Amino acid sequence: MHNLISTLASIILAPSLWILVLFALAFFAKKSSVKKVFGLCAVLLFLLFSNPWLLNWYARQYQPSPVRLAADITYSCGIVPGGFASPDKDGNAVFNSTADRFIQVLKLYRQGHISHILVSGGNGKKEMKAFREGAWVKNQFIIMGVPDSVIFVEDQSNNTLENARNSGKILGERFLKPPYLLISSAHHLPRATQIFKNAGVKTQPYPCSYIAGQGIATLANIIPSYGTLQTWNIFLKETAGYYWYRQ
Repeated sequence: MHNLISTLASIILAPSLWILVLFALAFFAKKSSVKKVFGLCAVLLFLLFSNPWLLNWYARQYQPSPVRLAADITYSCGIVPGGFASPDKDGNAVFNSTADRFIQVLKLYRQGHISHILVSGGNGKKEMKAFREGAWVKNQFIIMGVPDSVIFVEDQSNNTLENARNSGKILGERFLKPPYLLISSAHHLPRATQIFKNAGVKTQPYPCSYIAGQGIATLANIIPSYGTLQTWNIFLKETAGYYWYRQ
């Protein structure tokens, strides 16, 4: 049910959907004045949500800034939600665009900021059930020199709510003391941190894998971009989820 609600929210909140609906209404409207209103609204909505400058401004307000940990700070465990590895067309495991999560966890362990690693996440998509991300990611950490004994895998979760509940149970059984470092994509962290808090799992956010809000503003930032329109889908879904779980 949770995954169904999340999918519906992604569709309903997508600016691209509303732009298409408005253009469709403009096309089928019989009155010229009505056509103009719907058409103008569609164009304005497109210009608003395809503007990279606006997206970057919103991202800087919404997502946490990069974190620099003091040299003497060590957390008992770093929790990294899954979703940064997936199978290709041949069924072989590969890292995807959010692989910075893996890099940051490895770096944090090597720097002594986390003593253990918990990879939390199964596969939310039915067509990917044969691929077990947690086991594959654990093996990648071992290849990179991380001891098997400090890596835990929780591969039954299909969403962030289950990530929080299952992670809390595993960490409690291992008697690892909170707070834990929650390492995830910057746009995902506000919602994830709130969900973990609601589940009684005390965490400190560590953002990575930024998809907006970084870099220096240039003239190109005012040029409409289809990619920007798509990225808004992610931010609007995350924002809605964040405020939903704050209730």
